[in-house]
Amino acid sequence: MSDPPWPDQASITAPAAVALLTCEPALRVLRPFLGGAHTLSSAARELARPPSSLAYWVPKLTRHGLIERIDLIQRQGRPMPLYRAVARQLCVPLADLPFDDRVRFLDAGRLRLLRRFLDGLDETLAREPGVSLGFSSHDTGGLEVQLIEPTERRPHRPYTDGWWVVSLDPDDAAKLAQEMEDLLQRYAGLTGASRYVAHAGVVLEPRFPWRSASEAVEPSHH
Repeated sequence: MSDPPWPDQASITAPAAVALLTCEPALRVLRPFLGGAHTLSSAARELARPPSSLAYWVPKLTRHGLIERIDLIQRQGRPMPLYRAVARQLCVPLADLPFDDRVRFLDAGRLRLLRRFLDGLDETLAREPGVSLGFSSHDTGGLEVQLIEPTERRPHRPYTDGWWVVSLDPDDAAKLAQEMEDLLQRYAGLTGASRYVAHAGVVLEPRFPWRSASEAVEPSHH
């Protein structure tokens, strides 16, 4: 059997299809078909699930244009349909994601990594001698909390966690974002003995504080 051409990308904009791509059970079933062609049985084996658990989702994913039948495998008894995602990568324009779905879906991934980062940071700080929290008044009248460390340790500590609120022109913000990405990319190519969770970010403050409506943000750093 020769597989038909497989596009690298497909744009998904139909509301029902977009909803499936932000539905965790549907995504779990979709995953094998993004990697290659599968029958319902072979996809179930890859997912370590019974084939009957895919019987609801595979027709639905097909009906809404996320996977397609590309062949029928002949065998004794009934032929077995062979399915594959309509492209190697399915792309949804962010503007087509309803706000609630977008926040729920993106935050799930962000929070998993953030929680892992914070777990590692807490463990590391607890092992560091001489580290304390300093509480003081900020120039704006707010409260500033700083992590205080022995000066001699700063050049040698294998961690950092700084959150800043800075005033930048758009060009400077773009340069800062690119420098952060370039720096992380340079270190991402190394193959050291231990795994680290790294984060970097810069973004314009929101016009409307969806998640942070009750939070007072003070310029601070450590």
